[in-house]
Amino acid sequence: MKVTGKDWLPNPSDWVEYVYVLAGEGPSPVISSEEADRKLRKLCASGTIQTVRFLEGGVAEFIPPEEWKRPDFDTYLVYLNTKDLWQHSIELQNKPLPETGKQPRIKSLLSAMFPQGVPDPAHCPRKSLKADLLRRDPGLNPLDEATLKSAIDAYNSSLG
Repeated sequence: MKVTGKDWLPNPSDWVEYVYVLAGEGPSPVISSEEADRKLRKLCASGTIQTVRFLEGGVAEFIPPEEWKRPDFDTYLVYLNTKDLWQHSIELQNKPLPETGKQPRIKSLLSAMFPQGVPDPAHCPRKSLKADLLRRDPGLNPLDEATLKSAIDAYNSSLG
């Protein structure tokens, strides 16, 4: 999503450049700069930390979380939301990283749609469920049957 400077003027104190965050997280006696980079990229890929790239001409471009999953993703002129960083600074140090990929998003949607658990396929056809999930979150496309089944199983088993 591109937003021009005329439509959106970010507060500079709300954003910090990726390289500065990385330099502040490692190396240290606890975490190397490579490990800090890996953890920070995972947090951005999970959507936990909002990211934006500032381009020439005052254009600000939000970076979708899936872009962070590309091995060749360039962090040049990428800025991170300072509020998100502050809330998740402990995760950058020692806590396990959040789940990434489609399954956490699918499980979140399922919990809103089916608080008591997803009914069996006879009562909730998977083809229509898949279509509904894709309407609610187009970023899940493509969504294969195995991923959907795995997310449903994980969600239903988490309910006890």
